[in-house]
Amino acid sequence: MALNNDLGMLMSGISNWEQQLKDYDSLVEDLAKERERGKGSLKFGRLFILASDVAEQYFCEKKVEMQYLQGEVETEAKTLGTEAHEQLLADSMKIKRQELWRKIYESKPIFALEMLLLARYKDIVLAGRPDSVLFQNGVPLVVFEYKFSKSGAAFMTHHVQAGTYGILLSNMGFDTSRLFYAIVIVDPKARDDKQLKRRVVDAVIQNGTKEAILKIENAGIHFHKFNQKDAEKALDWATEFWKKSREAIPTTNLNKCRGCEYIEDCKKSSA
Repeated sequence: MALNNDLGMLMSGISNWEQQLKDYDSLVEDLAKERERGKGSLKFGRLFILASDVAEQYFCEKKVEMQYLQGEVETEAKTLGTEAHEQLLADSMKIKRQELWRKIYESKPIFALEMLLLARYKDIVLAGRPDSVLFQNGVPLVVFEYKFSKSGAAFMTHHVQAGTYGILLSNMGFDTSRLFYAIVIVDPKARDDKQLKRRVVDAVIQNGTKEAILKIENAGIHFHKFNQKDAEKALDWATEFWKKSREAIPTTNLNKCRGCEYIEDCKKSSA
């Protein structure tokens, strides 16, 4: 079947990247039509599930629910995180979607920053924007996710988010057999460090294709091979909530509750 598809594209003059982009645009159009018809069938009328929401379900699924019911509450930590991620985009350049796809398939490595990933997964649609993805010759090599925290630890939420990006890339038609992900835990005081990304990339290149925890100035890099099976297992649990197969499951870690901006509303809803 794969060979027939390749021959078909050659005969029609459509390259691999053009076919991928065509499929992507078709999904965007399908979602637009569904939006015009009304709300989606997922929880809260959603048309698709966000990778960031899937990750947050592993922190506290009840908190994710409260964010949709009560609206997102701005906190100092969120504001600082947003500002830090904007700094990561400071030296980037916006290009059109078609040009990005073409460059992804060139031999010269390219970093796609906050590229909107969109794909069908079983009977739902997934979406997400990784901080950065390193591509070469049409192959995603590393997904980079930056987290600003003093803890230095990479938690389950971080691994799930990166794994969901891997599923998205795979289901978009990219070869993820060589894909790694780098969870970069940065000391918040270094959020304005203009050399941070360069040091991260240099450390990853020097490390090569082996899993490791790399230490650099003001940051730690948790470098792991993408595991499709583990990522799908985590995602399948999360989608049960969005497909209304079960109620939200609150965290059992009371330390998470103490700093939660929804703690009072959560107590009332659980009473």
